[in-house]
Amino acid sequence: MGQQTSFPVVEIKDLVNRSGIIGWLRSGSQAAKKMATPIEDPHADLSSVDTVVLVQPIWASSVVPPLRTWLQTHRDELAGKKIALLASYMGSPIDRLKTAFESEFFPLTAFDGIRSKTGTEEKQRRIGEFSKKFIGEKK
Repeated sequence: MGQQTSFPVVEIKDLVNRSGIIGWLRSGSQAAKKMATPIEDPHADLSSVDTVVLVQPIWASSVVPPLRTWLQTHRDELAGKKIALLASYMGSPIDRLKTAFESEFFPLTAFDGIRSKTGTEEKQRRIGEFSKKFIGEKK
């Protein structure tokens, strides 16, 4: 996403082991229970930005726990900014994630989802369309 928009990109590092079937079950359960979990915070400077783009997979039609931790930590810094959310999904209805996010955090300026099995070229096209929803055409 950063390559197509020239936005700086930071990664929220999840400190929970999510490998294997146990990790998969734990991930879905924590998301469904609206749990926040330990992360390595990238400490991004949000003071000079007006738009924040978040990217996450869909787990249990909810905000993923590492992102929830980051959002809770930075709620005050994010207030009043444009928030865009792009989700990767395998087949879950994406509208539930939008509703869950907005009821727990902020209204979204832009929201969309891309199936994880979508080809690279199509993903790039969809990301370009998504970015136009909140930044418009590049000049």
